[in-house]
Amino acid sequence: MGMVIEAIWAVVLVGVPIALFTLAIVWWGMRNGHFADTKDSKTLGLELKALSKLKTEPENDTRDIVYRKWAKFGGGFYGIVAFFTYIVIEVTDIISMIVNFGGLWDFIRHLNFGLIVNILIEAITNFVVAMVWPLYWMKQIDTNQSWMFFLAAYGGYVLGLKLAQQLKQRRSDV
Repeated sequence: MGMVIEAIWAVVLVGVPIALFTLAIVWWGMRNGHFADTKDSKTLGLELKALSKLKTEPENDTRDIVYRKWAKFGGGFYGIVAFFTYIVIEVTDIISMIVNFGGLWDFIRHLNFGLIVNILIEAITNFVVAMVWPLYWMKQIDTNQSWMFFLAAYGGYVLGLKLAQQLKQRRSDV
């Protein structure tokens, strides 16, 4: 019975969020013409993996900021989860920082050059942590069944890809 509960937790805590994040970001990328319209998930997956290999000069890069940030994480399954991890860490840090200052207004009142530098250093550190996301999540999730959580994450990624493609096709057919 414990394995069944663990599997349910893996789907709820990891699979569903990764599926929704993948759906949102891939559909957004497809809608904005960053990926070819394809019915084949494997082809789309290869395009996502190739995302990190796109090298352009920053001043010549016409892609939106979200797409560029995602490309830095490498695209594909690993890139999606790394980008998701980065957002989770950043949002958690921002909320924690604001709460530690006693609220938004106190945070704004204490905002100075030193604090901004600390925030930037923390963002770079968070980027590095996100790039090694398996280690981060293994520390965050207390389980002896790590494989279930990785499997749920990958299943969520595949489901998100398929849903994004279906949603894009429905929009194109209308």
